[in-house]
Parts: sequence; C-alpha cells; structure tokens
Amino acid sequence: MHHSSFFKELTTFHKPQKAPFRLIGAGVCMAVPLFIGYFSNNLLIGSFGSLGIFTFLYYQTLPLRELLIRLSSIGAFLLFGNLVGMLSTHIPWIIPIAIALVAFCARIIFRLYRIAKPGAFFIVMVTAMGSGTKIPLESVPTMMSYVLLGVITSLVVAVVLFFIERESVEPQKKISLQERLYTDPSALLDALHYAAILFLATYISQSLHLTNAYWMIVSCAAVLQGDNLRAVMHRNIQRILGTMIGLLIAAFLLSISFTSLETILLICFFFLTVEYFIKRNYAIANFFTTPMSLLLANLARHQYLISLLNYRLIGIVLGSLLGLLGAFVLTTSLKFYNRAYQLNENLDKETE
Repeated sequence: MHHSSFFKELTTFHKPQKAPFRLIGAGVCMAVPLFIGYFSNNLLIGSFGSLGIFTFLYYQTLPLRELLIRLSSIGAFLLFGNLVGMLSTHIPWIIPIAIALVAFCARIIFRLYRIAKPGAFFIVMVTAMGSGTKIPLESVPTMMSYVLLGVITSLVVAVVLFFIERESVEPQKKISLQERLYTDPSALLDALHYAAILFLATYISQSLHLTNAYWMIVSCAAVLQGDNLRAVMHRNIQRILGTMIGLLIAAFLLSISFTSLETILLICFFFLTVEYFIKRNYAIANFFTTPMSLLLANLARHQYLISLLNYRLIGIVLGSLLGLLGAFVLTTSLKFYNRAYQLNENLDKETE
C-alpha cells in the first residue's frame, strides 16, 4: 500500500451528479420540525422531528409509487428503531441486544434490497439515540409523534421534488426476498458481523459509563459503512480527523450564547453543508456533523459544554477504532476460511 496514494484517496474530492433541488429539499426537511418546535414553544419537536427527516436522505430517482413505498418503509423502520431504543432504556441490560437486533435486520434488508449508502446507518443511529434518552413511558407516544412529523415532512418534500425533477425511470423488476438471499448468500454473514460489533460497541460504551454513550455506537456504525477494509480505514481516519476539527468549531460556537432561533438557523446551515460534502469528501462532512449534532443536543436540554465535547471525542475515537478492528478481523477470518475451503476441495479432488 503506497502511502502517497492512500493519502491522495483520503483527500479526493468526488463530484456527484448535480442535484441542487435535493439539497434544498434536505434543508426544507430539517427546517420544518425545527421551526414548528420554535413557534409552538416546544423545542423537543425539533429535536425528535429531526430524527424522522433522515428518511429524505434515501431519496432516489424512481417511479412515484416505488419511491413512496421505499421512503415510507424506511420511515417506518426509523420509527421502529427509535421506539425500540427508547423502550430499552427502561431495562438497561436489554440495550445492547436491542441495538444488535435492529442493526442485524436493517443491515440485511438494506443490503438485499440494494438500498446503498447511507444504508443501515441512520436506522442504527436513531436506535442508539433513542437508547440515550430517558423518557417516561407515558411520554413515549408524544415523542414518537414528533419523529413521525419528520417522516411525513420527508415524504411530502420527496413528492414535490419528484415533480420538480421530472426524471422518468423504468420500474424495477420485482424480486422475492428468498431469491435475493439466494443470489447474495454472504448478506447473512455480513449482517451477523455488523450486529456483533455494534453489540460490543454498545456493551463497552455502557460499561465505561460514557455520557451520551450512543456516540461510540454511531461512530462504529459509520466506519463499518465502508465497502472493504481499505474504505473502512479511510473512513476511520476521516472520521477521527473530521471530528477533531468539528469539535473545535463546536467549542467555539457553544461558547457563544445563541438564541433558539439562531441555533435553529445554524443547525439548518450545517445540515445543508453536511449534505453537500457527504458524497464529495467524508472528512470535510464530519467538520460539520459534530457541531450540528451538538447544537441539536443542546437545543432541547442545555448540557454542560466541556463534558459534551470530551465525551464525544472519546466515544468517536473508541467507536471508530472498534469498527476498524471488527472489519479487520472479519476480512482476515474470511481469507483463512476461503483458503482452507479451497485446500479441502483440492484434496477431495485428488483423493477421488
């Protein structure tokens, strides 16, 4: 592996196809729950509603019916994940199991149905964030209705965007789940591995009593998004470096006392910036994800600033390294397994 080419790949700036309306759509999605929360004097609507708007990030040029089925299924999955996360906090030892199960289902379904990046990441993220909130049982339906608001906003914006873009696509051929599994048998192993590492990440973050333990889980899931070991290594370095710069920006911003309205405008700005950079350069996108999520966390409940920054850095470094280690172990194990399998096959042929 040449160092120069590795660093060159790290700093590459990709050029995705032009989609300015999608960027505006994403901004509208983020702004709706935040402003509804602001004008109704309930900032929790903004905080929880923003979890539902991740549905929009799965927008793809598809026939309208397929697009609506795709987005509403993902929205339902986000709601389910967040609900499981919220409920699991009432029996803490269940949290790692709950997150691992949701991660397993999300990873295998998203892979079989070819829902490429961001893939299962946001499902794991909202589940982990749900497990980081201590919400009384009687308030859970209210919080879920806020997340639902985000999902509905995404669907409405997606329909509007569909008519603005007016791109015609052929409907996709229907393939049964059984057929998909048959053509991609390694999906099961991949999902088991993903769930096992996230179980471990959740377990470790809980054992260390990290404040906002979900950052470690989210970071681990983000690094595991890489398609191969080299991509995972890239993501690992980009995430840690990006986060460190993001923390400096966040420290500066959180030291200024913004009004709620200014905070909301900043969150919308950062969300647009993340959306712009995420497909172009993952490290630069991370400069803005960190201040955005910290401002969101600070919007509904004002936490003590410095501890927030420290714990986020610890969680992200640990999570990224665990993700890298997990990917390395799996890749190495598969190589050994394939070698042993081929050896046995050759031996069998010789003895015949």
